[in-house]
Amino acid sequence: MTQHLERLLPVLATIPGVNIPVSILQGIYIAASQRKIEQLEQALRYEVGLLNQKIEAGTLRLDHEYVKSEAFTTNVMQALRAAEIAESEDKLRFIARALAGCALSFPPPTLDKVQTMRIVEGMSGRELKVFVDYFQLLDPIDPYQDSLPVNTSATVAGLTRQEFLAALLGLQQLGLLSKETVPSRDEWADTGSGLAWKLTALARQVATLSRVGPEEE
Repeated sequence: MTQHLERLLPVLATIPGVNIPVSILQGIYIAASQRKIEQLEQALRYEVGLLNQKIEAGTLRLDHEYVKSEAFTTNVMQALRAAEIAESEDKLRFIARALAGCALSFPPPTLDKVQTMRIVEGMSGRELKVFVDYFQLLDPIDPYQDSLPVNTSATVAGLTRQEFLAALLGLQQLGLLSKETVPSRDEWADTGSGLAWKLTALARQVATLSRVGPEEE
């Protein structure tokens, strides 16, 4: 664990106000491979560099109090645990982006960053791909008010319809999608149902923290 932190802490320390002593996290075992930690470090270096540029430009706001808190230290540990089970470099990049996002201040409602990082940790590579690409199937202006028929024939690039539907069910279990009855639309005529997938408030938290979909900067 200490060796892993020795790679990540100098990167995190470039965020103004971050000062996490290694001693706080000693005794916690993380089994992520050296290769995964190296990939996470590279991704985090990129994301933190981008974040600092945007903070300096005034397009993002640093949460000065949060980065000094124990909660932010918890986020770092969560990111390391997530890296432990990440099955792809794309997932590691997403973890890095979400961890960097934990340093930011967002407008109300207040984000539960620890909860959000826990969801990020639990997402499989396929669920992550579908979550990110799902926004392309919705109204870009307000995807949270839009929906997709449960019996949709849609999918995302690289996945069969069955793989796509299985990922949607996984996202539902994680609390990112819900099934709701919505007014039928003409394009739903062949689905035979007014039941649809809708993004949840928790999905908005994940998208905001990782800056995907309409939240992307």
